[in-house]
Amino acid sequence: LQGRAWKFGDNVLNDGQITTLEMLRSGIYDPAKLAAHCMAGIDPEFPKKAKPGDIIVAGRNFGKGQNHITGPLGIKGLGLGVVTESMTRPFFRQSVVAGLLMLPFVRGITEFVNDGDMLVVDFRQGTIENAGTGATLRTDPLPDLVLEFLEAGGEREWLARNFGEAASPS
Repeated sequence: LQGRAWKFGDNVLNDGQITTLEMLRSGIYDPAKLAAHCMAGIDPEFPKKAKPGDIIVAGRNFGKGQNHITGPLGIKGLGLGVVTESMTRPFFRQSVVAGLLMLPFVRGITEFVNDGDMLVVDFRQGTIENAGTGATLRTDPLPDLVLEFLEAGGEREWLARNFGEAASPS
């Protein structure tokens, strides 16, 4: 993924910041509809400014709060990736289910990146290149099975690819 870094701090809430409370209550799970509200609790103009390929960079505890899949779905709907110092376990699990490209535990990422930097992120290799400085930060990539889920587009897509009709809900 290659794009602009959108830098946020620590303790970004899943409910009310990553996803608006209105969308949480709506029962909508369509990534395209959720995208229009992505990060709007912090910056109401964010969904209009962010472009596919851009990367959300955040500090510790990204996705804090209630366990809702709408946050990862909204980010995915905008075509963004996520790189964080740390991510809450529930948000990590929902991101895998949603198929959100992410590197959730990257030490030093907030010092390595400034808001607006152009990044090239290789999620499979665990590398983040800052195109402005030419520096590369390396981290442990996610396990192969998790990467398979993300590259398939999420849990549902992975199950369909690997098990076909047997994976369809009855």
